[in-house]
Amino acid sequence: MNDAHKHATTDLPLQAQLMGSLALVLLLSAIAGVIGYATFDSSSLENSARAKTTMYASNLTQQLYGAVAMGDVTSAEEAIEPLHSDRNVYGVAVYAPGGRRLAGYGKFPASLSPGENVKLADDRVMVTLRDIPVDYGAPGRLYLALSTEHIASARFRAAQFPAMTTAVVLLFAILLALAHSFSVMMSEVVRLFEERRQMERTEKVRLEKLVSERTRDLTLVVEGTQAIPFALDVEDGHFEYIGPQGPQRLGFSEDLWKQIGFLDKLMPRDRNGVVRGKIDDSKAGNFEVEASVLTHDEKRVDLRWVASCEQSESTGQHKVLRGMMLDVTDQRRLENELAQAQKLESVGRLAAGVAHEINTPVQFVSDSVSFVREAMDDLSQIVDKYRDLRTATEKGANVAEAAKAAEEAEDDADLDYILENAPVALDRARDGLGRVAAIVRSMKEFAHPDRKEMSQSDINQAIQSTLVIASNEYKYVAEIETAFEIIPPVNCYAGEVNQVVLNLIVNAAHAIGDVVRGTDKKGKIRVGTRVVGDHVEIAITDTGKGIPVDVRSRIFDPFFTTKEVGKGTGQGLAIARNVVVDKHGGTLHFETEVGQGTTFYIRLPINGPATASDSAAA
Repeated sequence: MNDAHKHATTDLPLQAQLMGSLALVLLLSAIAGVIGYATFDSSSLENSARAKTTMYASNLTQQLYGAVAMGDVTSAEEAIEPLHSDRNVYGVAVYAPGGRRLAGYGKFPASLSPGENVKLADDRVMVTLRDIPVDYGAPGRLYLALSTEHIASARFRAAQFPAMTTAVVLLFAILLALAHSFSVMMSEVVRLFEERRQMERTEKVRLEKLVSERTRDLTLVVEGTQAIPFALDVEDGHFEYIGPQGPQRLGFSEDLWKQIGFLDKLMPRDRNGVVRGKIDDSKAGNFEVEASVLTHDEKRVDLRWVASCEQSESTGQHKVLRGMMLDVTDQRRLENELAQAQKLESVGRLAAGVAHEINTPVQFVSDSVSFVREAMDDLSQIVDKYRDLRTATEKGANVAEAAKAAEEAEDDADLDYILENAPVALDRARDGLGRVAAIVRSMKEFAHPDRKEMSQSDINQAIQSTLVIASNEYKYVAEIETAFEIIPPVNCYAGEVNQVVLNLIVNAAHAIGDVVRGTDKKGKIRVGTRVVGDHVEIAITDTGKGIPVDVRSRIFDPFFTTKEVGKGTGQGLAIARNVVVDKHGGTLHFETEVGQGTTFYIRLPINGPATASDSAAA
């Protein structure tokens, strides 16, 4: 029971306990005060006050006889002056036989006639009236009033003492109780603190063990993959940590990886200047870059670095990259082969048109050459006749006959016609051969395997080449209009950009073909370039029927197409987006209006993709 009460009490908040204790002190002090006030005996003080009044009245009655009889104010004031020093004197006054006041002090009536009584509103005043007899006539009067306030004060003090005593005792008891409670509370706090510290130690041990186990498990998982975990100190160019996959894949020993300056051996600046610049300029945050390195036996390996960059006191203010190297050699080889296959597929799709484009100039080259060949036979006969004429002239033979034979040969061969048309035929043949050469050159530029590294490329020339080989796709349905502004060389993968432009031009031709099919009308494809800030923009506009609203959000999805079966694979725009956005860090977007046409905008950064650090900062 006591334990339960103890717990119930100590469970109360400290503020509630203090307020309850103070209320108890006030209540018990008030009860003690009331008891002390009620039991106080004031009769002795009242008797003392009455005796003092009687004494003062008797003495003054004797002293004031002459003053009253003579009406002497001065004598009256001198008689009552000693009472001024008594704090209990409420008021004193001397009156002549007619009721006129002769002298007074304190509070008193203005006049007091013989036989008249005085009643005061303050019940704490004791009033005494005495007659002052004279030899003849009516007596004078003495008014004496003493305050009994000291009696009330004594009663209050009598009540105050037990109340204060009770309060002090109770407060002392409360302080003892609070001290005990505080001691108990502190003991409990210390106990809880020790328990908490013990729990923290236990939890810390548990967490450290868990972290160690998880770290070991994660290390086993990471080191069991093909990815190469690493920690690179950029400042010193050495690897603080390298997973076992690194030495296994590249052939360098772990000690060599951890040597200062090993990064220069793994990735020399003269071969990987751009990538090394990105590593040097990396800032805190995520970092990603792709580079080609040489193994110990001089084989080329493509590695994709996915890491985070940190620079803090824990790293000695050195810049450290922590992350994974992914071997993407096979992936890049397959991507290049796929891109080349797609390019060759495009060339194959355009082969018939290209063959037709080559056949036309080859045909009039052949016709022109045949004409010149026949003309050469006729010219040979004419030359023979002129030789005969020269011989006849030299030998003195019949010159007139020889000259007539030469003239007849000219007429038979129609020499004037030959001289007029042979140069034209040769010019046509030269133009045809130039056209064939341009087509072949465009095919070589378009189908040439892409380089591993970006290079400075003339975008205008690349687009011209693409338009040449794609002419058979659009020439029957659309007119081509070009608006090439003067633009700087762009650091890019030229072959892949050619593929993107080809895909968009073929799409534009197909869109216009759907509109003009069955008519003799042609649409228009406009291709333009310009500089926009630090980007080059390629705009390809068609007058097709536009892109429906419900499919606009899906046109860049792989294998999505709105074309009829056999006319589109649904990969053209997906490849275009991957090349422009992912590989070049550019943008690809479109503007379209149903019934009016579509414009695709390609924007390529002039200096190539932004560095990883720039991306992180953005």
